[in-house]
Amino acid sequence: MKIIDAHMHFYDSKANKHPFLDQFDPNFAAFVGDYSSMPKEYLLKNYLQDSAEYQVEGVVWHEFLSSDPIKEAKWAQELVKQNKIRQAMVAFVDFLDPALEEKLEVYNSLPNVTAVREHMVWDDKNPRKRFAKRPDLLLDSHWQKRLDLLNQYHFKCGLEVVSTQLKDLIKVIHLYSNIGFTIALMGWPLDLSETGYQTWKQDLKSLSQHKNICVSISAIECIFGMDWTLEQVRPWILSAIDIVGTERCMFGSHMPIAKLSRGFTPLYSAYKTITADFSPAEKENLFYQVAKKWFRL
Repeated sequence: MKIIDAHMHFYDSKANKHPFLDQFDPNFAAFVGDYSSMPKEYLLKNYLQDSAEYQVEGVVWHEFLSSDPIKEAKWAQELVKQNKIRQAMVAFVDFLDPALEEKLEVYNSLPNVTAVREHMVWDDKNPRKRFAKRPDLLLDSHWQKRLDLLNQYHFKCGLEVVSTQLKDLIKVIHLYSNIGFTIALMGWPLDLSETGYQTWKQDLKSLSQHKNICVSISAIECIFGMDWTLEQVRPWILSAIDIVGTERCMFGSHMPIAKLSRGFTPLYSAYKTITADFSPAEKENLFYQVAKKWFRL
C-alpha cells in the first residue's frame, strides 16, 4: 500500500531553535506527556527507519514550534533537495502579525509550501492546553478579515482547534468558501464520554456541509492518550470517515511525537485494521490520494 503521511515533523535543534526541546515545557507536556526521550533531531533517515515496514512515498512536513518560523521553513525547503521522497510543507502563521503579508510572500517563494497553519487551541478547562493568544480569536472580526490575504495565494489553511471551538470555526469557514481548510486531529475531541462523542459527531456533520474542508486523522495520542487502544479509537475514526467521506479524509502519523506512544507501525496497522472492509479505492484515498491532492504533492 502506497502512503503519503499527511502530518509529520522533521527538525534539527542545531539548525533551528525549538524552545520546548531546549527546556522542559509543561504546556507541551500537557499534550504529549513525558517527552524527555525525544531526540534533538529527527530527519529523513530516522523517519525511514521508523516507517520501514510501509511504502511511504511522500510526507507533509509541519512546522515544529520554532522560535523563527521563516528560518525553519527555509531550512525545510532545503531538505526537499536532499530527501528522496516527496515533501509538501505547512508553515506557521499568526494572522494578527503586522508582518503577515511579508511572511506570506516568503512562503510563496518556497516551492513546497502549500499550506499554512495557526495554532488556535484553547481548552477552557485546562490552562496548560492553550496555544491561542485569546479564547475569542475565531470570533474577532479583525482576525477574520486577515484571512482574506490568503486569497492572493494558493495555500490551504489549517486552524488547529479543539472540539469545543468547532462551532466558531464553522462560522469562519463559512466566510471563506474559496479557501481550503484542513481540520486537524479530526476536530480534536476533548470529551471522550458518550455525550462528548455525540456532540462531536453533530459538530463534525455541520462542518462536513462545507465542501472546502479536509479532515486529517493524525496525532491519535494527543486525543486518546499515549496508551490508546484499537477498540478505543475505532469508533471515532470510522465516524469521522463516515461523516466526511473517504474523498476528504487523510491519515497521518504525527511522527516523531507518535513514537512517544505506539509508534509508526502500530499506528498504521491500526489504520489498516479499522479500514479492512473498505474498498481498494477508498483505502487509496485515505492513505494516499487525498493528501496528495490536498497538499499538491
